[in-house]
This record gives sequence, C-alpha cells and structure tokens, in this order.
Amino acid sequence: MRQLPTYYYLSHFHEFLQFVQGPCADLLHPQHQAFLADFHAASKDQQCALVRCINRKTSAIKISSLSFGELPNIQDLLVQLIALGWLAHPTIDDIDQWLLALTKDELFTVYSECASNDGSINISEANSMSKISKSASKPQLLAACRQLPKQAFTDCSAFNRYVLRKVDPIIDYFLFLYFGNTTSRLNQFSLRDLGIMQTREEYAQMQSRFDCKVAAFSNFVLSKHLSKPGQLSFDSAQEIEAALAAVPQPIGHNAVEKHNAIVYQLAVALLPFDSNRALNLLLKIESEQAQEKWCREAYKTAEPQLVKTHLENIIDNPISDRLLSFAEDFLARKYQQKRTSVLTDMLRKGNQHLCLDEVYKGDVERGVVAHYAHLGKPAYRTENCLWRSLFGLIFWQELFETPGLGLATQFDLMPSCLKQNNFYAAASQQIEHKLNCLNNAEAILLLINKNAAQYYATKQGIFQWRNDLLQQLSVFIKHAPVAGITAQLRRISKDWLGCHDGFPDIMLIDQGKLRFEEIKAQGDVLRRNQLMCIKSLRETGFDVRITTVDFIVDPNQPYVVVDIETTGGRTGKHKITEIGMVKMVAGNIVDRWQSLLNPGRRIPATITALTGIDDDMVRDAPTFADVADQVAAFTADCIFVAHNVNFDYGFIKQEFAQLERFWRRPKLCTVQQMRRYYKGLPSYSLANLTRHFNIDMQCHHRAMSDAIAASELLNLINEKRFSPVNDEYLEGST
Repeated sequence: MRQLPTYYYLSHFHEFLQFVQGPCADLLHPQHQAFLADFHAASKDQQCALVRCINRKTSAIKISSLSFGELPNIQDLLVQLIALGWLAHPTIDDIDQWLLALTKDELFTVYSECASNDGSINISEANSMSKISKSASKPQLLAACRQLPKQAFTDCSAFNRYVLRKVDPIIDYFLFLYFGNTTSRLNQFSLRDLGIMQTREEYAQMQSRFDCKVAAFSNFVLSKHLSKPGQLSFDSAQEIEAALAAVPQPIGHNAVEKHNAIVYQLAVALLPFDSNRALNLLLKIESEQAQEKWCREAYKTAEPQLVKTHLENIIDNPISDRLLSFAEDFLARKYQQKRTSVLTDMLRKGNQHLCLDEVYKGDVERGVVAHYAHLGKPAYRTENCLWRSLFGLIFWQELFETPGLGLATQFDLMPSCLKQNNFYAAASQQIEHKLNCLNNAEAILLLINKNAAQYYATKQGIFQWRNDLLQQLSVFIKHAPVAGITAQLRRISKDWLGCHDGFPDIMLIDQGKLRFEEIKAQGDVLRRNQLMCIKSLRETGFDVRITTVDFIVDPNQPYVVVDIETTGGRTGKHKITEIGMVKMVAGNIVDRWQSLLNPGRRIPATITALTGIDDDMVRDAPTFADVADQVAAFTADCIFVAHNVNFDYGFIKQEFAQLERFWRRPKLCTVQQMRRYYKGLPSYSLANLTRHFNIDMQCHHRAMSDAIAASELLNLINEKRFSPVNDEYLEGST
C-alpha cells in the first residue's frame, strides 16, 4: 500500500478549502469567512491539531487519544485551540454529544458511577428497573444514561477528560458545499491518494452546486433536518408539533423538495395522535407520496366525496405521470366498483406464462433467457442497464463536458444536472439538436461506438461498463423503432429521477422482431414505476409483455455434469489439471468434453498419487485460457452439476475471473440432493454412493470418470424430483 506523507491531512484540508474559497466563495456567510481568516492566520501546528480533531468521528474527543509524532506539544496546542474558540471543555448542554463518543464499556462505567453518585437513585434499584448489565447493548446503555439527570454527569470523572469541537457547524457546511451531502467526510482524500478510491479529476468542473448563498444554506440546514425525523420516536403530538416548528422554511427548488420530505415524515408520525392535523399537513404537500397518502388515509376516515373531488382534480392537473396513474386507478376501484388495480390487471391481461426448472428460483430472469436460447431466440438480461447506458453514451458530451452541468468535484459520480433533475431544462436545445440528428439506426450506432471507444471504463454513476454492452446496444438499435428510441431518451432527459429505472427485465429477438419482457415469478408484484415505464414503451412503439413464471422439475432441462482435478484444494492458491464434462438431456448423455490442462506449476506428489496425473502428462496440454471459450460454450444455458458443486464451480469461476471474464451458471449439488432424497446412507462421498447404487466408475479421481458417475447420481435424484403433480403441470402447460 502507498505511504502518505506526514502532513497529508493538512494538505488535504487546504485542497478542500481551495474549493470552498474559490468556486463557493459567494456562498459563504460572515462566520465562515471569519473562520477561514483565523485558520490561515494560525500556526502550522495549530492547523494540524485542528484538522486532526476534525477528522475524528464524534465531536467529543478523548484527550488521551490525541497523540501524534509530528505534534509533540499537543497538550499546549489544545489550550491554544480552546482560546481560539475552535475547541471547548464540555458543559451540561453537551452531555448528549459526549455520550455518543463513549464506547460500550465506558457507557456502562459512566452509568454505574453517575447512578450511584445521584442521591435520588439507588444503583441496585436502577439496575433492576432498567435491567442494565455489562452485557447490555450500546443503545440500551445510551437510553439508560439519558434517563439520568444531566447534572449527574458533570461530576463524573470521565467528563473532564474530553474536549468538544465547536467548529462543526462551519465545517459541516463546507463539507456540504464540497460533496453535496451531509455524510461524506475528508477521509475520501486519503482514500484517493492511497489508490483505494477512484476519482474523476479529468472531468471535474470544480463548480459550485448552488447559485446563491441563501439557497445553499437553506439546502444545508434542511439536509441536516432530513435525517432526523426517521431516527426519532415521538411520544405525543406536542413533540411532533415542536419538531414541525423547528423545520426552517425552504429557499430554492431543491430545498422545497427536502422540506416536503421532512414535513411528510412528521405528518405520517402525527397520524396516530391527531389524524385531522396530519391530513391537513399531507394535503398541503405538493409531492406524489404525500398526495397519495392523503387520498388513502382520508378515504379511511369517511370522507369519500372529498377524496373523489381531489382525485378528479389530480387527473385534471397531475403533478406527475405516476400520481395520475394512481388517481385514475384509485378512482376506478373505490368509486366505480372496479375490483382489481391497474397493476393486477396488467399482470393478468395480455401476458404469457412459462414453466422453468426449480433450480432457477433464485435467478428467474436468467432462466427465462436460457429458455429462449433453447428455442433459438437470442435473449439478453437488460433491465435498466440498456437504457441507462444508451442515455449516457448518447449524451456524454452534454452530461460531462458542458460547463455547469457535469461533475462538481472529482469525487462526484453523477452529473449535477441529473442530481438536480434539470438536464432538459438546462440543455434542451443541445438535446433536441442531437435527437434530431439521430434519425436512423446507423447514426445512433456511430455515436455510441465513438463515445464508447473514447470513454470506455471511465468511472461514472449513470451506468456500468460491461464487456457485452455494445453487443446488446447494437442488437437493440438495429431492431428498435428509431422514433421510439428518441422518444424514450427525451423522456429520461426531462425527468431523470422519475424515469431512469423500471425498465423490463429482458430483451429478445423473436423472428427478427424485438420484444421486451418483464418477468414475474410467484409472489412478485408489478411496481408502479414499472407500470409507467411499460405504458410509455408501448406508447412509443415497443412490444412489451409481462411473463409470469412457475417452477417445476423440467425433464427436458439440459444439465452439464462436471468434475475437475486440481493441484490442491484452495481456489486462490491452486490450479485445475483436468476437466471432464457430460451434457445431459432427459436423463441421457448427449455430449462429452474433456481435457488435461497445464496448471503452470508443479503437481505435488500427493496429488499425483491420488489422481495419476503428473507433470509429464500436462506439459504439452493447453492452459485454461486456451480452452476457456470451449468451456463457456459447453456449459452455456445448462445447469452446472457436480458432486460438491462449490468446489468445481469455484475453481472454474476463478479461472474465468483471472481472465477478466464474467462467467455464471445455475448450480445443482449432487451431495446436497442425495442427502435430501436418499436419507440415512452411511456416506455421501462419490465413491461410496457409486458403490451403494452399483454405479460403474472406471477410474476414480479422473475427471471424465467422476463426471459420468455423478451423472448417474443426477438421474437418481431426478427420479425423486419428478412427481405426479409436476407431471400434471407439464401436461397442462404443453
């Protein structure tokens, strides 16, 4: 690992302040400017001591923990920082912050000392009442400490061993200006220099996120408030009203959204205490979430006519497509005697049904892709990745290179215009010009290939680069309606936050035509964002279907039964020396593949004694890299079966990973399945099972022999897996 220089933290802080004093200079208030002047006037040691304190997780800092080789006079420096007003000794008003800085053991010690010192509390009685012991959790200890009078802590021996940071309001505002959130800290600079965190310095525009200091500070204060309501529990309406009164008024569009989110949380918390007041609050909040909540709650309180009128008003003047969809659906179900929701209707109507082997229960989309592959229909797992990557590659220059729209700092992943959801508003002319130029598939392909070649592997937050990304995009663009593509790109540009997800799971080409499918297994539900996306795709010329899936034991499901021999038992340390594979359909072996492999190292004598494979046998054998394509093709669209499957699967997956290739298959373990269906056998090793069931195994510990033996075990397993219920299902689905 790289070594950081002695004063790395001070260099990082000055780099951080350059942004605050540069692009964000107009966002600073007098108290911020005063701090900056005092900090730059301070000595280097004073600056170092303060930054060391700022980098601590909690505002209360244990003095004895401040020990640094470059600051031998730290005690004197603390006195100086206190004199400057940057640190202070804790007071009774700082008890809550101080308690958060204590470890679990320290909390128990403090609780015991303070409870026993308080004349109104008997320690044994307190422990008995609160059930507090040394094994109590930290939240339990914190709650117990907060029940004690605050004055009890000021006399505690540990209380005066701490100092408190007083610059947090200023530094937190600076961090918000730099990172755009209230959670990021200065340690990201260190992670960057250590090579642990990738940054995007070449695309960083080093620009302010806000236009004026009033809006910036409003966003900061509301962002700090936003995390509080969800973390607090309220015991009365009065407490909630006090929290509402403490919420500052918003300035600017983003601040209004944060304000709405805070008031929504508090209004929902108020419902059990004062439903009328809570409903009045919800009704005034102009957000999808609040309006939907008001309709549902008001309908429960016997105000159906009022709700009906409000729903009709939403339909006439919707603030979003999602809220419009909800209003239409709710009105139809509650007032027009419609029995099912539009989501249920879409699942039931116009969809198709598939039966997949039960091994795909944890990966149903991959099972559907494999199903279509067996039918000769190319299918791809696309979901949001296809559309997000197309959007990013089409508008790369507008998103990352247009001044004022791109990455604010090198630590950002998402362009500012997408975070603020104003991309189309800020760049509508450029967007429309580009979309007008993309009037045929060739023009779209040329642009995405050009941008992919130029920017490949550039880290950003819109989409993930994948080896097959351009292949999928090429198939899509060649078969999709161009007008539909541009319409969807315009839709995403206008509302990134509302339209960047919810896309169907898979894309396939059926008889030369493109189709999307949303896959739903038993128990899955269609979410509202998926509904809106499907409706939009259909309206712009795309064939989109909903495919429901049931799980069976499919006798026609292809399996590939695998066995490998290795130089040892650890995937990270040892290598494969032989692979044997048999492909099975309907209980019969239909294909075989085997090869010795050169592991690139000596084979231990103990392994040779076990397998019979020695160095001379593998000297001229291919490496795994030489046969990787064959292994991938032979196992494609099959269930990977092995005796102790994680061993064989893990080694092969590791080999592909070392080639920087993604490889994944559904798995079935003959050890686990034999234990499940043939209980009570003395041993489930391959040798003992073949002996018990009279299975011929010509050469144990050679890959092909063991793979064939395991295939016989698979047949025994499938005899048990196939049930009359399953057979009836298969007959009904044909």
